[in-house]
Amino acid sequence: MSKKMKILIFSSLLLNVLLAGVVIGDVSHLFHKEYFVRKSVQEFASKLPGDKAALFLETVERVHLNNRDAYDQIREARKEAIKLLSAPQFDEAAYRLQVEKIHELRSLMKRRLANATVELAKQFSQAERKALAQHLRHFSRHSRDSSLPSDAKSDRRENP
Repeated sequence: MSKKMKILIFSSLLLNVLLAGVVIGDVSHLFHKEYFVRKSVQEFASKLPGDKAALFLETVERVHLNNRDAYDQIREARKEAIKLLSAPQFDEAAYRLQVEKIHELRSLMKRRLANATVELAKQFSQAERKALAQHLRHFSRHSRDSSLPSDAKSDRRENP
């Protein structure tokens, strides 16, 4: 075999290995994200005094439960948007309606989280609020779609 052919085969193998690593890494994060989010919440709660930790965990659970209906509605709206986008005749008005519905539901979920954060902040000391701010910054930066329950994450790739 010529030297060029060896380089070409080696390059091809290297690129395939890198591509497989990226795909496997992305898929593995889908399965383990809920664990890491729960772990992050538990770690933050463990840094708070007992009563504040209980309050924080109750608030996280309440927001999650309150948003469950919105998760389901977003999943259905995504499915409908995908159907509209894939249909033989594209119905722009119906598609825009579904996308707007998704945006409104996400906005509702964010408002609920913001309201819960305000309620926590009222009861936290300055040091605890600083820690909460750091947690929220870290949480939002490293947990794309992590707020979704595991059953809603399966539709993540269908986001229009």
